[in-house]
Amino acid sequence: MQYNIIEQNKIVVNVVDPKINQNQDEFVMYNIEGQDNQGNFQIQHRFSEFYQLRSLLVQKWQYCYIPSLPQKVVQGNLSLQLIYQRLVMLNHFMKQLSHFQFLWYSNEVQIFLRQQQIQDSNSNEQQKNYADVLISTFPDFAENAIDQENETKIEQFFLFIQNATPILQNYRVNMKNKINISKNYFEQMNIFKNFFIPEYEVILQINVENQNIYQPRKIFEDDENNCDLSENQKQFYIMYIQIKIELNEFNVLNELIQKRKELQLDIQSLNEQLQKQVNYVSETQTNGLNIIMKFITTKEEEIEKSLNKLKQLEKELTIKVQIFNLITNKLASDVQFLKQIFLENYQNVVRQMSRFFKQNAQKSVSYYQNLLQQLEKQGL
Repeated sequence: MQYNIIEQNKIVVNVVDPKINQNQDEFVMYNIEGQDNQGNFQIQHRFSEFYQLRSLLVQKWQYCYIPSLPQKVVQGNLSLQLIYQRLVMLNHFMKQLSHFQFLWYSNEVQIFLRQQQIQDSNSNEQQKNYADVLISTFPDFAENAIDQENETKIEQFFLFIQNATPILQNYRVNMKNKINISKNYFEQMNIFKNFFIPEYEVILQINVENQNIYQPRKIFEDDENNCDLSENQKQFYIMYIQIKIELNEFNVLNELIQKRKELQLDIQSLNEQLQKQVNYVSETQTNGLNIIMKFITTKEEEIEKSLNKLKQLEKELTIKVQIFNLITNKLASDVQFLKQIFLENYQNVVRQMSRFFKQNAQKSVSYYQNLLQQLEKQGL
């Protein structure tokens, strides 16, 4: 594992207990608690402050993976479903940050964990020497030359994202429909239990209170705790939210890969400009200035000016090549690590969903067995 990836047991972080702030401007506060090498931390932040933190990290660490956050919404910030969804996704965001030392122990994250007010970083100063910052932060990636294996890893993962994204988008729609179907089913069951069955028993003149055995209505009432609507929605929501998280992460990684390609095109363009400038200097030294240029400057001045421009192009090209090589090696490493995280998250969700469906199936079998037994006792 690369040095910049943290052993997870060294950091504990959880986002828990969202609370609606009942001030004039209502908003939700999320509690962040845990511990790291700096000690324990416990603090509350609203969603917009998580967004501010990520913006600072993206600005500071260009071309580097920064975990995703859920999108902002225009309305419905206080709905229970959105609060629960954000809780899960903010928890994912903080745990992803905890995997990367350069992110977790950055000033921005440490201030976020231990101070209520988030401070802007001096990112403009850093960008002046960004290549040096990257090299000092990730020396292993800077020392290794790009090999074809890393290029292949990135390209294969890019193709995987392109193929997997529409599939996940389709699953997201299906899972949302499943949530709505589940909600409608239990709403209809409640109507059936609380209105239809009592009315039907009255029509049949069944005296439920004097019976010593369960009637069908009583069985439906007993089943209420086994089919809690909120729990059913929550279980389906786990898969739905996980799909949204992966889609958001795919978008982040896709943007990184695209930025890397743009940087590669910049390097190609600089190489072309550099070659043109070399040719121009050589031609000027050999043949002198053209007629028009002779009225503007001398040959010596033009050569000096062209050489200075040549040096600037060479310097800019060197910096961009250094950044490109480093981020290629780092991205290939991050992709392998994140693929493992995706796999673990997928297995965890499948495990939770499997337990839920197993428990629900067992409850359904038990329910219908009891129903048949009661009907047989009544001779029906």
